[in-house]
Amino acid sequence: MKKLGVILAILLAVTLVAGCASAPPRVQMDQLIVDLSLLPATRNAEPYARSWADFIINFEGVFPENVDWGYFNRFRLVLQFFDANGRPIEGDNDLVMMTLVYDLSKLEAPLGRGGDPGLNVGNAAQKQFNLMGSWSNVHTRGCMIMLTGAPGGLVLQNTSNPLVKFVEVKEIIFYNDEVVLTYED
Repeated sequence: MKKLGVILAILLAVTLVAGCASAPPRVQMDQLIVDLSLLPATRNAEPYARSWADFIINFEGVFPENVDWGYFNRFRLVLQFFDANGRPIEGDNDLVMMTLVYDLSKLEAPLGRGGDPGLNVGNAAQKQFNLMGSWSNVHTRGCMIMLTGAPGGLVLQNTSNPLVKFVEVKEIIFYNDEVVLTYED
């Protein structure tokens, strides 16, 4: 019986060591600037038809392998809003909100009407209201994040304000602000 216990302990130790040795190391990057050309779209093709409509951006295949996502502590997102005629709208509070999600397949359909994409199933990595408005710093300094893995996508929802019909992503950056301080005040 003691021999069996010793053999099992040795097998467990070898399995753990082999598993750790075979896992590639995580890479800590000071900042990860998302290459927007790799995204399937950076602007909704059809205008938002109702309040709380969704524009979903899939991050599949966009990020490098083995990134240490826990190292990033800020997320910066810069957007441009447009009206139904394609004219730019100045950023303001209560126009658009975003949810950074881990798994797009876990989004509830339909999301609209003020739905909370991901929060109810633990799928949201970050949620920000009032994008590009005075109440949000996601476009200047970036908002604080604590990621547990790679985000799977971004959900951009217009609000009940009927002005915003199109949203265009201009910049997405994940960074560690203890290392990189390139934001504007």
